[in-house]
Amino acid sequence: MKKLGVSLLMLVLAASMLLSACSQNSGDEGSNQKADPADTGSESGISEPGVLPITKEKTTITITIPRDPTVTSYEYGENELTTWLEDQTNVHIKWNLYPSADSIEKLNLELSSGGDLGDLIMGFPGIDNAMLATYGSQGVFRDLRDLIDRNGANIKKLFEEIPEMETATTAPDGNIYALNAVGECYNCDRAMRFWVNKKFLEALNMSVPATTDELYQYLKAVKETDLNGNGKKDEIPMVGSTQSWFATVDDFIMNAFTYQDSNNLYVKDDKISAAYTTPEWREGLRFLNKLYAEGLIDPSSFTNDENQMRQLVELNDGNTVGAVPGGGQHVFAANDATKMNYEIVLPLKGPDGFQNAYFNQYGKISNPVFMLPANGKNADIVMKLVDVMYSHEFFLRNRYGVQGKHWDKPAAGTAAANGGEAQYKILGKDLWQEPQQVHWHGIGGAWPPFGSDAREALPEGQFDLESELYRAAAEYDKVAARITTPKFFFDNETAKRWNELKTEINKIVSESTADFIVGNRDIEKDWDQFQKELKSIGVEEFITIMQKEYDEKWKS
Repeated sequence: MKKLGVSLLMLVLAASMLLSACSQNSGDEGSNQKADPADTGSESGISEPGVLPITKEKTTITITIPRDPTVTSYEYGENELTTWLEDQTNVHIKWNLYPSADSIEKLNLELSSGGDLGDLIMGFPGIDNAMLATYGSQGVFRDLRDLIDRNGANIKKLFEEIPEMETATTAPDGNIYALNAVGECYNCDRAMRFWVNKKFLEALNMSVPATTDELYQYLKAVKETDLNGNGKKDEIPMVGSTQSWFATVDDFIMNAFTYQDSNNLYVKDDKISAAYTTPEWREGLRFLNKLYAEGLIDPSSFTNDENQMRQLVELNDGNTVGAVPGGGQHVFAANDATKMNYEIVLPLKGPDGFQNAYFNQYGKISNPVFMLPANGKNADIVMKLVDVMYSHEFFLRNRYGVQGKHWDKPAAGTAAANGGEAQYKILGKDLWQEPQQVHWHGIGGAWPPFGSDAREALPEGQFDLESELYRAAAEYDKVAARITTPKFFFDNETAKRWNELKTEINKIVSESTADFIVGNRDIEKDWDQFQKELKSIGVEEFITIMQKEYDEKWKS
């Protein structure tokens, strides 16, 4: 009987251990329990860090992204990047595509309601540290530290080469809820630019405007003169867009009146200020209202998307619009001949001689790109796939296509757009703005080996966007103040409050700026009321929150 009792006990223990092992290896990695590192090696079918393919058996994961309108298919066998990546990794991607127009709003809704976002969230614009701190602390986003330690060969190398990357992505609670894109884009960090029609300047015998008054005189002359010779005064002095790259009518011009970063904030002498609360901002609005009241800013500028702006610029063979704000000619013109007809305007001097250019000195570390939902599955496999996306080869394929087919390495000594030695050349037409099934239009590309201005310079007479933007950025850099607010990473409660304030303040600033320009609000009678509205929303608290964080972590 004693031997039978011992045998029964051993059977029970063995069964218990077997059930425990089955439970731990069920394949559900969406729980909050940390996976055992021993279960991520070759015995579980997952390769060692940096080794491809990732899995022995093909594994399907779901990736949620905003669909880029230029990508006609993301599917395996149709999209070249998807096909290459799946063949390399043995991971099949099921795509969860959001419409690009309202992608961040839909993402926020799904995050707050516990919706199914698959196994990886990737490439959404507008995600900031406040969102990460909020959803991370609520357990919506997974902490990535252990996953990086086990699977992040390229990511750990990135942390070593760019130490500020790990610092910038670490939340106040010590967790990492997202991984950012990195890399230098010299012209992108100086992209609040402005362009004028060269043919119109020549016909008017005018120079490129250098002051706000000269810009006014030029726009007025465009309105009053039949410069395209069609017998009609159908010229549009200036047009912009609210849905393009720094193409709003106030972005560039406001730099002739006050400092501002892309959030209309600035840091001067270690003090954070909101530009829209200053007398200088009011002066800028007065000038913009004058332009609008005299018909020098087209009303469509406040509703145009990028394509609608392009259509206006291309009217009459590209001879209709006198001036356009925008990061580059490619955002407002479709044809190379039209792009070449627009010349860069250097930062204007305002009525009091003030002159500044936008510069994002924190641009090296870009916005969050990769997040893993806590209820997703196959977290180790997903992180290994993300690690592949931090390879230089993946970036080049995702930006330019296949080497030898869409781009290639130039001969030694070939000059680049930035004046250095060229690192790549485009074969045929750059597909970046074209409908294509070659790549994902950069979504997921996170670590470039070189900037876009390292492309070989094009022959004289061809439109060369990279050379144009590099030269423009170099000129802007001469007067660009280092005043950008850092990318603050607050604790959860502070982040929630700051994000609430930011949303409400940005809404009223955006709406009121447009209203003051078009005259729906009177800049003389309604300015004080505008300031009261900002205070009632909490603009002073908004600045105080940032100033405290700045003093503790960023000051001098």
